[in-house]
Amino acid sequence: MPISEHLLLQNFGAAALAGNAALFVGAGLSRAAGHVDWNGLLKAPRSTAKIPASLTDLPLAAQYFVQSVPGGREALEQHILQELASADASPTNGHVEIAKIPVSEIWTTNYDWLIEQSMPGVRVIAEDRDLLERSVGGKRLTKMHGSLVPGTPVTWASLPVITRKDYEQYEYTHPRIWASLTATYLTRSILFLGFSFTDPNVEVLLRLARTRVNLGAPEHFTVLKRPTNRNELALYGHQVADLEKSGVAVVEIEDFSDLNPLLSRLAQRTRDPWLFVSGSVTDELTQHKHDELLGYELVETAVQVVSLAGPAGMNVSFALGRTLRAEGLYDPARMRFFFRQRDTAVPELPQRMGTATFTEFPVERLREEVISNCRALVMLGGGERTKIEAQCAAAHKVPVIPIAASGGAARAIWQELSTDASYVGSTNSLFTQTDWNLLADSDSRVAIRAAKRMILHAMFLGDLSDPTGKV
Repeated sequence: MPISEHLLLQNFGAAALAGNAALFVGAGLSRAAGHVDWNGLLKAPRSTAKIPASLTDLPLAAQYFVQSVPGGREALEQHILQELASADASPTNGHVEIAKIPVSEIWTTNYDWLIEQSMPGVRVIAEDRDLLERSVGGKRLTKMHGSLVPGTPVTWASLPVITRKDYEQYEYTHPRIWASLTATYLTRSILFLGFSFTDPNVEVLLRLARTRVNLGAPEHFTVLKRPTNRNELALYGHQVADLEKSGVAVVEIEDFSDLNPLLSRLAQRTRDPWLFVSGSVTDELTQHKHDELLGYELVETAVQVVSLAGPAGMNVSFALGRTLRAEGLYDPARMRFFFRQRDTAVPELPQRMGTATFTEFPVERLREEVISNCRALVMLGGGERTKIEAQCAAAHKVPVIPIAASGGAARAIWQELSTDASYVGSTNSLFTQTDWNLLADSDSRVAIRAAKRMILHAMFLGDLSDPTGKV
């Protein structure tokens, strides 16, 4: 039975954060970027060799073309090169999100250079000899089935794996790459993306799953589009069951367009557990000490508080730091202050607490850089600048938690978001109606406890089985 997206984000996200995960990217992401699919690549060669449409085994169709047309191999390679080089394709949001996920290994069966474009500096492995160079650190992209490199003209860096014979002999023609993939499969949790059961490259996944199932490999995952055709659906059920019995959990999506939002949520789940604190002191905040209470509530969590050293950010951070220090748990990384470029000297922190980072960025860029790398933003009081920070978070799909009881901009944003069904009030909402309402409670302790639950839910996907939120 397919698993939920929530479970995928929890389990694969945890593996990624532990440095024990890898990604395997299939043709679906390239197709979404503007490249033709396998059928499109082989349409003209099939017509030339008069290979009937009834043959659905595409590598075998390629094999027949190579065997029946003079100079067939070179002609097929040149045809694929021209098809891909002439495509108006560019990295999608999915490629951009993949680059943000903290995995050191990425595998692909795609020929194009979209992943490299979205991941400058990645080390590309396209041939067995590339593995002879030892390298420590950084990301590695292994292009199993061939690689194009841009230029004038576009050329093959590694010739394509395309025919049935290529597939059958792969582990003998590319022994190091196949051994490396097998080792990754047995030691890391892999997420397979952009595959379908009609993609001939899915055989790589199936072969690994069936032959390594009894060797104690970690849990693997794949995201598949559920077919709508009744006949295809019947076969699909058997195929999914086959994968699941082989240790590959399946997450279903209704359409390939659902993949990019999922990757965005995965990228967010695998960021450092930063909570951006936005706001300035209002009468309500001063009277009820919402900022200090929040600092105390965060002590037993994995949350790291970050801010641009505004009043609310400093008050939350200092309350958290003082408590950690008193309990012998102090870690300066738990409180981070970012300072922007300015003409005058940077003010000293009123307390020796946390970690200060000084940048040359103007305030607009600093705001963007810091907030876009957070898992959530909490608002305490505040004015126009606080509203701008909340808008920046929303633009980067960072959940915003406005503590309405603290007044100011937080109350205004809380009222505005109260009508947003994606936030509150429906079965698919990010937060429960009860906790949302409690953010405005006159008892500051009640409001802050609700905020804490919402912070942990937004940052750790709601799994509160561990009250620290470290899962």
